[in-house]
Amino acid sequence: MRHIRLAALTACLALMLTTSRLPAAGQDRDKPADEATALAVKLTTEGAALFDTMNAKAMADTYTEEGEIVMTLRGGDGNKKTERYVGRPEVEKHYGKLFEKPQTIKSRNHVEYAKLVAPDMLVIAGTFDVNTLQSDSPKVPFYQVRVKEGDKWLVSSMRIIVVLK
Repeated sequence: MRHIRLAALTACLALMLTTSRLPAAGQDRDKPADEATALAVKLTTEGAALFDTMNAKAMADTYTEEGEIVMTLRGGDGNKKTERYVGRPEVEKHYGKLFEKPQTIKSRNHVEYAKLVAPDMLVIAGTFDVNTLQSDSPKVPFYQVRVKEGDKWLVSSMRIIVVLK
């Protein structure tokens, strides 16, 4: 099942790279271009607000039972490391580690691409600003696949890329 999801994610990312999302002539660049973008903005805005509460369990609950985070880290020395967290318990532990040092934050997601690849599957690409209250806040690229389960859009797969200086 994970191989099917990975293949679907790869196909979606390839599609993202070949599909332009520029607004049509006369279209307001600040308004969502379509239903997928509007949904992605809503979901990621809610996600950032939830992240700001630093509640690891609540964050994990936004993932499917087998949801995963794949984090690629590249250090200033050029070395790369990949970390994987699969399933809600591991996702919760990951967020728990992130939230070990509570602080006041105001995060924000910037949606750069969104596409409904099926009525119940949404692909989102963007950048996560970890804390807009700090001028040197990390801006972290992300790619999400969300699936609709009942009335909830849950994260099936999240890929995060962190480049350290």
